Amino acid sequence: MREHTMLDRRIQETMKKEFPMPENVEEARDAAFAKIRAGQAQKNGEGKRIRNGRAFFRTCGVLGTAAVLFLAVCIADPAFAAQIPLVGRVFEAVGDSLGFSGDYSGYARPIEEEEDPAAEEDILYSQTKNGMTITLSEVYYNDAALYISMTIASKEGFPETMTDQEGRPSLHLQEGTLRLGDDPQECLLASGGSESLDGRFVDDHTFAGVIRCDIAAVEKTLAYGRYEEARDQFIQTLGITEQEIKEDPEAAYERVCQILHVQEMTDAALNEAIAKAGGPDLSRYQEDIQAPDDLTVQLFIPMVVGYKAQPDTPEMPEDLRAAYEQAMKENGLGLADADYAAFTDEQKEIEHRLFTEMWNGYAARFPETNEHPNRYENWWVEGPWEFSVDVEKNSADTVTKEINDLDENGLGLVSVTKTPFEITVDDRDPDADRFVVALDADGDILPYGSSGDANTFAIQDRDVSRIDIYICDYIEYMDELKVYYWSEDYETKKKEKTFKQLLDERALYHREIIFD
Repeated sequence: MREHTMLDRRIQETMKKEFPMPENVEEARDAAFAKIRAGQAQKNGEGKRIRNGRAFFRTCGVLGTAAVLFLAVCIADPAFAAQIPLVGRVFEAVGDSLGFSGDYSGYARPIEEEEDPAAEEDILYSQTKNGMTITLSEVYYNDAALYISMTIASKEGFPETMTDQEGRPSLHLQEGTLRLGDDPQECLLASGGSESLDGRFVDDHTFAGVIRCDIAAVEKTLAYGRYEEARDQFIQTLGITEQEIKEDPEAAYERVCQILHVQEMTDAALNEAIAKAGGPDLSRYQEDIQAPDDLTVQLFIPMVVGYKAQPDTPEMPEDLRAAYEQAMKENGLGLADADYAAFTDEQKEIEHRLFTEMWNGYAARFPETNEHPNRYENWWVEGPWEFSVDVEKNSADTVTKEINDLDENGLGLVSVTKTPFEITVDDRDPDADRFVVALDADGDILPYGSSGDANTFAIQDRDVSRIDIYICDYIEYMDELKVYYWSEDYETKKKEKTFKQLLDERALYHREIIFD
């Protein structure tokens, strides 16, 4: 069994995101455990977090071949639009609500209605379906990302919607596609997935925001997807059939490792061995994929989905809760927080199995709760809305530093690109077993904005005249290093040792980048 499967790699890319208050599945499980003990589990919705977390991982698998996007949507009715001219000024209206915030006035251009002599009717950038109108507003395309601002208006008004810790409404684009050009393989948002929408409500009928497509992620995704196709074709020359690869890829890749005498069964080792054996070379594919300067963007939105502020999910049936508690008792496991804290790894595995069995029983009784969207947790409006927009790259104030400092194990940096709104680091990590962190000139962690590639950092109002880039072991960073920075007493601890000093001691790689 290889150390990292492709699904592992995609999940880790997503989990590389930085959060001030880390909320992983284990923490969600702990919260659920405590509430079950208090007899309030389902009433307060903690089980929903666990199941949504798993659905999130399933989505990561579906969207692993797609660039991570964020979408904020909204529109005003004609009367409101006359009072506040949002169209053409969405970036300004949204302001600091965007994760990649900043002054876009000198970079984004308005999207205006056009007359196409070859078409039967004008090209429309405002469409209404089922009482919801989506109007494209502005576009900005730089070396790191594509931004399309828009407004979405609900004729009946938006239902009360859940917000995150920063006050942003929890909306999603469901089963949509965003393509660069006409190539069906260059699909940036995979059909069947769900991506968060980012922005803010202007009033009860209006939400304004921006689609952001991470170009670096697109290029990496397309490169790896085309490499995988070529790799699997080469594998068939080793006597492994296409059917075997499709039915059980793990077993097929293990056989390849045996044939090529690969000792360390990881993606990196396998890919290197294939290249040495005359197969495709991943680095060549990474070099060949580049987004064009001029392109046509095709946006297809089948459905806009929101999370209810007050979900009415069915409570956990008492018999399932009682069965869980009885099974815990039979295994000598207590239900108090202190009990769980003292569990051995084996006992935690038992508890996790029993907890999962309870929720499997719940899912069997209420199968709709495992669907997205569902009437308990969501509201939604069906479209579809379809747009096609021509865009041109604007490289003004973009700086790329070519580093090309990689050791024999691929550790190091290829390049660093700074635009007016983001910094993108290319480290060419094939196994995603490393974590890239960037510190601003003040020694603080640069944020990740609202979405994007794991190695894309938001500039916001930070001083980035000089930044420090560190590459750390993924597990060590997640379990130890970032905990130091996000601890409540960091301001006291940094008097003895700053986070930068800690990374200087523990990081696998460090590079200072100065932007003139």
